[in-house]
Amino acid sequence: MTPEINNGDYVKSGKTLKEIEYIDELLQNVALNIRTEKGRFYPDKNFGSHIFSAEYKTDKYIIGLARQAVSSLNGVYIKSVKITDKSFEFTVIVNNLERQVFIKV
Repeated sequence: MTPEINNGDYVKSGKTLKEIEYIDELLQNVALNIRTEKGRFYPDKNFGSHIFSAEYKTDKYIIGLARQAVSSLNGVYIKSVKITDKSFEFTVIVNNLERQVFIKV
């Protein structure tokens, strides 16, 4: 099990860190990969996505950028996205299980 991260900080449960299951860890990594601006992570300039700087905010364009961002995560596929004024709601397939990932704009 892995410690849960929320908004860049570890989540505590009492005096210990809250731990999450493997699928939730993958979803956490999906959100991190999509949310991080590409080129801003010093150790790996290819880590992240261009979603927030994208000129075209169409579903297909955003899905393409998200798929590119998570291409290094095995067993993860971005199925669809719902775009609102304040968030992206991605439908993600992780090891044949369908889950949702929300990214605030």
